[in-house]
Amino acid sequence: QKSAAADNTSIFHGRELRQIPTANGGMGFVLQLSYADPSGTVSAIDESNVAGKGAEAAWSGEAVDPQGWSSEEIATYDGWRGDSFRQWRKGSMYEAEGFDAFSDQFGKEAFGLNHRFFLHLDDRERMWLSAEDGCEGTPSEGRSLMGKLGGILFGK
Repeated sequence: QKSAAADNTSIFHGRELRQIPTANGGMGFVLQLSYADPSGTVSAIDESNVAGKGAEAAWSGEAVDPQGWSSEEIATYDGWRGDSFRQWRKGSMYEAEGFDAFSDQFGKEAFGLNHRFFLHLDDRERMWLSAEDGCEGTPSEGRSLMGKLGGILFGK
């Protein structure tokens, strides 16, 4: 169902973050999970509650994790839409909405987009974290010591 609902068991709140200089894997991307309000309920959309564009239901959860979704992210979530139609947030916007340490934690150039995620295993038993719009990834083990040394010695 198209809503901001998350249960911290099968559906999780999180973000796709980009331009993170310290991210494993060397691509500057981080998929961040956060804790969602366990008391949130799903209800029909009416004048008393708000939901993102195209939502089928509203979720009553509140911002409970200091690094989790802000009230603004919850109220406007529309993760089933294409990324180019959605609200990307820079560090200053995250900080204005209550994630005070965003730039300190992820860097001054970092920006992101909130998603609902679910975990699953592929046919090789690798864990994947997938968003409802198709954004997904596996945990990175980073580069090996030999790979780092090779890059230093040979400019890779």
